[in-house]
Amino acid sequence: MQLEIPFHYSIWIFLASIILLWFFSNKLSDIVNYIDDEFNLGSSFGGTIILSIVTNLPEIAITTNGALKGDIDIAVGNILGGIVIQALLFVLFDFASRKEKKPFSTLVSDKASLIQGLFLIIILVLVIIGKLFNADSINYRTTFPEILIAISWITSIVILRKIQAKKETLNNTISKTNTKKLAKKTAIFWLIISSLVILFFGVLLEETSDTIANHYQINGVIFGATILALITSLPEISGGLAFVKNKTYQPIISDIFGGNAFLPVLFLLASLLTNDAIIPSAHPIDIYLTTIAIIITAVYLMGMILKLPYRKYGIGIDSWMVLIIYILSIFGMFYVL
Repeated sequence: MQLEIPFHYSIWIFLASIILLWFFSNKLSDIVNYIDDEFNLGSSFGGTIILSIVTNLPEIAITTNGALKGDIDIAVGNILGGIVIQALLFVLFDFASRKEKKPFSTLVSDKASLIQGLFLIIILVLVIIGKLFNADSINYRTTFPEILIAISWITSIVILRKIQAKKETLNNTISKTNTKKLAKKTAIFWLIISSLVILFFGVLLEETSDTIANHYQINGVIFGATILALITSLPEISGGLAFVKNKTYQPIISDIFGGNAFLPVLFLLASLLTNDAIIPSAHPIDIYLTTIAIIITAVYLMGMILKLPYRKYGIGIDSWMVLIIYILSIFGMFYVL
């Protein structure tokens, strides 16, 4: 789809899309908590299924629209840059939960979180391996690494469900999450409405951001990996802060780790739409961002394993490490471009 929005309108539509994305994403926390409890999905499994897809609808829209237009650079940069940005959000949520004595990684440390983080690293490694394939190594409109990525994500969901099933007996003895009272039909209605709004304005974000990038002659890969990645992370930011406010931290892990593991699955979608090998055609900066995402995820996994007992100046030691790594990675980008 090509809307060809004039530049002077693009700025206002871009800003309006940001505001509406924030508003409707903020509503997701109560909806997801209610659906998890009402349908006995569990915060890890239910959060992963709902949040990883709904909050990534802008990325789905951007990837689909970019593939249909034959311009995939912004979409690829948005996916891999978005993974880094969303992993960095743990620092924000760590600081937002600073009233808790223990750091954020300790608060969310459990088997489900570790499994999600482990599969995320596996999927990101598959992205790097996929880059080693030839650009013409495409069969049946896809490549082998893209299929493996999709299989890995589905496997993580199956394992997560089994882990959640073992906890159901214990969860049934604990009071339900403190959420606003909703009816089943109302919760599902608002979930659908929020999803449609996030999807629609995700498309507008892609169209307007493309216009803005072209107007200011910004490299599509860089724009997608930085500004657009941050903007399309608004659902995760808004929803995550709402979860912190409600002191329900586990869905945040499902949103970030689960969502980041889901994003590379979109390469399969892009390949099917374009009949091009997307991952083998990735730029060096894309693989650089993937490596940074692996390092950041590994640091937080270590924090969850070690269960650090205290914070330093409001956040955990792992968050400080991630901040330093991210700042250094920004300087490193100039040597990769």
